[in-house]
Amino acid sequence: MAALRFLGTLAAFGAAAATLAASVLVPAGLSVRLELDQDLSSKTARAGDRVRLRVADDVTVGKDVVIQKGTRVAAVVAEARPRGRWGKNGMIRLSLLPVQSVGKATIPLQPRQKGKEFQGSRTDQAAIATGGGLVLLGPVGLLGGAFIPGKDVELRKGAKLETEVARDTEVDLPTKPVGEDSGT
Repeated sequence: MAALRFLGTLAAFGAAAATLAASVLVPAGLSVRLELDQDLSSKTARAGDRVRLRVADDVTVGKDVVIQKGTRVAAVVAEARPRGRWGKNGMIRLSLLPVQSVGKATIPLQPRQKGKEFQGSRTDQAAIATGGGLVLLGPVGLLGGAFIPGKDVELRKGAKLETEVARDTEVDLPTKPVGEDSGT
């Protein structure tokens, strides 16, 4: 009788072990490419606006997919400024909300690039117009730089944003049914 109880306990332990999910450490700094699900412009964006994004590619650790392509991600506009005079470009700063992993863990994200330089800034043109105006027209020429506008930030749906995992996060991977081929 004790032997049967022992075998029953051993069988129950084996079944429990077979259903335990494997876990993987998703390291800080792991690249996560996002894609905008909407247009975004510094002309119309306001602090507090929600922005819809999705994961552009499967994110893997080794051979394990930890975040699936297409997973929805949300962000909040932390700061927005439309273009200004004197060649001042518009600006949008997003605060990314965590993304959900395949194991339902939340993974914090942060921008991979701390800033992006926009080519063709008009700030230099405004400075030249102001300096040239001062030399040629005296103090009235200082207003010349005010007529050189900067550029708005215009991002179209589908634009890619480079982000990364903000801190190491443990993720439980979904279990495969016993006997399923692991593909190796």
